[in-house]
Amino acid sequence: MSRESSFREDGTGKRKGRILTAVILIAAVLVILFSLSRLIPILMDYRQSGQTYQDLAEQYVDDTADADGDVISGDEGEQDYDWASVSIDFDALKQVNPDVIGWIRFDDTSAVTVDYPILYAADNDTYLRTDLYGESHTAGSIFLEAANTPDFSDYYNIIYGHNMRNGTMFGTLKQYRRDESFYDANAYFTIYTEDAAYRYQIFAYEVVTDDSEIYTVGYQPDEAYQELIDLMCSLSLRDTGIVPAVTDRIVTLSTCTSVNDNERFVVHAVCVDQKEYN
Repeated sequence: MSRESSFREDGTGKRKGRILTAVILIAAVLVILFSLSRLIPILMDYRQSGQTYQDLAEQYVDDTADADGDVISGDEGEQDYDWASVSIDFDALKQVNPDVIGWIRFDDTSAVTVDYPILYAADNDTYLRTDLYGESHTAGSIFLEAANTPDFSDYYNIIYGHNMRNGTMFGTLKQYRRDESFYDANAYFTIYTEDAAYRYQIFAYEVVTDDSEIYTVGYQPDEAYQELIDLMCSLSLRDTGIVPAVTDRIVTLSTCTSVNDNERFVVHAVCVDQKEYN
């Protein structure tokens, strides 16, 4: 083989190598651009949804007792936070959406970022991906189980919210699983309605499947209800020492785990106090 022929073969091989490298780089860039085209709208949706609900809290919640949202712990872990002084402008909220039935608020909203309106519809799909304004959002809304009574008169209520990666909605509830001391500092929350404020203390939390008995409602203060309470306490990831009575009212906060599609993380709380409005 002549030196000229060898040179041409070597040159051709190099050109083919450069072409292949260019094709691979172009393909990689296209993959990145495609991924960004899918990711950016999601991130923007997360941000917009989070801002929407932050604006709602600033607009419709009046917390004159503690504007900073700080929680002051009293003796033996009791909470001195003046939950009963918080007021929600339900008249204005219902003008925006008549499906608003309440507002859920943890004492220290900097730790548990749950400070949202509660909505109710005839099914569990309406507000799964829809916000207060009827706009489509990944975060959806916080909403009450459709089989419950919207005035919270049931002995057992279930409230749903998404486990958002940015910590919005029910995204910070996962902290109860990760840090045992988190419960000690964040054991209380309040549900506000037009007629009353209901004070709740968390007594159990665990991971269940979406077909668990936990998702059955319609209980009366009887043996079946006691069995449900016993089940909650037995499954709990932590023994809080709190066992509700069969005459107590309980609410469950439910969110996904982002691990398995059929898994849910649930937080159970018992009503320990309430304030009726005139």
